[in-house]
Amino acid sequence: MANEVQDFFSKHAQGYTASQSHRAGKDLDLLTRLLDPGADDRLVDIAAGTGHTALHLRPLISSALLVDFTREMLEEARMLAQDRGLEIETLVADAVAVPRPDGAFTLATCRRAAHHFPDIPGFLREAFRLLAPGGRLGISDMTADDTAIGLVNRIERLRDPSHGSALSPQGWRAAVQAAGFRIDAFEIEQEDYVLLRWLAPVSPAEVDLGAIEAILKEASAEEREALGIREDSDGLHLVKSRAVLVATRV
Repeated sequence: MANEVQDFFSKHAQGYTASQSHRAGKDLDLLTRLLDPGADDRLVDIAAGTGHTALHLRPLISSALLVDFTREMLEEARMLAQDRGLEIETLVADAVAVPRPDGAFTLATCRRAAHHFPDIPGFLREAFRLLAPGGRLGISDMTADDTAIGLVNRIERLRDPSHGSALSPQGWRAAVQAAGFRIDAFEIEQEDYVLLRWLAPVSPAEVDLGAIEAILKEASAEEREALGIREDSDGLHLVKSRAVLVATRV
């Protein structure tokens, strides 16, 4: 799995840099509002990718460490930071083993990445360790209710071999609380996607598009309702949901 993650993201690093959805998605604005970052905050952005989340927050806070498993993603982040005149630090490391002292940060974020982790509880324990008491964890990740989460995971594994498992809202609440956090805010952000946009930045030529379309067309009535699956003149549509939460290390 480690090699699959690095292979996928090294190949698509420039695509994530260019992705307008990742650069300025509605979930980023919501996450920022819920986190309420301040000038003294020290951020660790875990699975930072090409840095869109950390670079959005950087003008509002004291410092930012961007951690990612893939060097090419962080290279893109450094170029973006330089273009914007922002000072950041980057570190190639696993989400469950960040070589920094206990309590070194007051903010931890992970946006649109946790579904790639083979060990989400381990990531949450590491975020808890890295945060000082009273520090806040902010997460945004794809989700669906228990009716449709299995279907979402099937689609994602066909789209992206590095996909691990997306959690339902109930699954996120249980996992975050089990790691010792107090959940302060939990919202679901939804957006209608045509299928080809859902697949981006992966090219349709890179996936078995027919298999994905067949899965969606064969979905049960309950799954279709939960995911808002419909067919229009521009193709199959479905609603992508993201869980956006902020929790405090108590």
